[in-house]
Amino acid sequence: MMQTMTTQKSPVLDLDALNARLRRWQGRHDTWQKVAADHRKVLLERVVQSMTFENEPVSMERLRKLLRRAKRTVKP
Repeated sequence: MMQTMTTQKSPVLDLDALNARLRRWQGRHDTWQKVAADHRKVLLERVVQSMTFENEPVSMERLRKLLRRAKRTVKP
């Protein structure tokens, strides 16, 4: 007996709403420094989640302190 493959239809996207969301994001991130800071924040949150998953939980504040300490000890 042969099975037929069915394709799932993508949900209909509201392009106006997506464009408005993009414009709001661009308004908040109008410099590369703001974009970098936002990416850094998300990355730190994921590191905290990953360490918790690995059963070595660390708080966001503790991670920031460790990173500041590491930054001071690294010389260019």
